[in-house]
Amino acid sequence: MKSHYFLSGLPRSGNTLLGSLINQNTEISITANTILTDVIYQIDLLKDTQIYNNFPDEESLNNIIKNVFNNYYKNWKAKCIINRGVWGTPDNLLLLKSIIKKPKFIILIRPTLECLASFIKIEKPIDIEARCHELMNKNGIIGKTLWSIKNVIEQKEDHIIINYSELVSNPLKQINKIYSYLNIDSFKHKIKNFNSFSVNNIKYNDNVLNAPLHTIRTDKIKLNKYNIEDYLPKNIIKQYSNLDI
Repeated sequence: MKSHYFLSGLPRSGNTLLGSLINQNTEISITANTILTDVIYQIDLLKDTQIYNNFPDEESLNNIIKNVFNNYYKNWKAKCIINRGVWGTPDNLLLLKSIIKKPKFIILIRPTLECLASFIKIEKPIDIEARCHELMNKNGIIGKTLWSIKNVIEQKEDHIIINYSELVSNPLKQINKIYSYLNIDSFKHKIKNFNSFSVNNIKYNDNVLNAPLHTIRTDKIKLNKYNIEDYLPKNIIKQYSNLDI
């Protein structure tokens, strides 16, 4: 039986780096950004359909939801799965807790404006303001993750917080913090000349995205410093300046 835990990390805050490091341990797998939040949510929406309500076999439908993790990860070799996604939004959290009563969350944070500037820096959009608003709205990749993280904290769910700057400056200490939190035996991880993120020999295909968002340096771990003012307009900085966790 596999153990399932949950990573809710702000985009551009080291998710790919953390996964590249921890996935060196074959007993553990950090997933790519998951589709399972949508899978479970869409299955649950069937309860609103006419055909379901004509014959409301709730127990059977709930059996599908409750076995999603076991079925999806059936062929994964790792015994411990750390599932990355927006599991903390109210609907997702409610559904998750119908499967796992006391989920444990790893929260990866970075100043919100740094995450936003990092997207703009790498994507180079024509309309910077429009892209920022798209990223930050409630269904945007940053905005929805913020919502997820804040709800986990507000609901006092079991969690630890890993800060991006601390992950980069002392990755082994933060990895050991995660191992201790999850009660997992320690492992000797490489922090130089390691492999880029992959799970089950599958890698990200960033050709489907606007930019190489999952490309990291693997020769060594280094914090790249830059001024957010070089990438974000002043009105964007003002509007999203008070959202940090």
